[in-house]
Amino acid sequence: MEIIDTFESFAEDFEATLEDDNWDRLKKYFAEDATYLNVGSPDPKSEGRDAILAFFKADVANNDRKFDTRSLTALTPPKVEGNRLTRHWRCTYTLAGTPDLVLEGEARYVFERELIKEIEQELTADSMQKYSEWMRKYGDKLEGS
Repeated sequence: MEIIDTFESFAEDFEATLEDDNWDRLKKYFAEDATYLNVGSPDPKSEGRDAILAFFKADVANNDRKFDTRSLTALTPPKVEGNRLTRHWRCTYTLAGTPDLVLEGEARYVFERELIKEIEQELTADSMQKYSEWMRKYGDKLEGS
């Protein structure tokens, strides 16, 4: 299987996991010693498959699920160079009574033997600013905030 196929299966299963909360579904995509870093955010680096999945689960619960909707769009097709894959994306969050929160960034993956070894997510500088401003103005409207 090519890494593009692994990535596309992972992306599809990630979206399914957002719906049913079955995080074990994603284990098969990660090397046991994989790492995840949200570049430029206060989130710590997650090290190890189980730590990454625990971070994803908590992050989705504390962010994505507090919005009415979340829509992820690829801005570019995945680009593969050797064992690396990159993709630019846009994620739009909606919450009744607030303007949409639209964030853009880049996802960078490193694969080892068809498994994800590293993921780095990085918001654009503009998106970091938009996120901070949106949270300052409307963050108290999020469920559980």
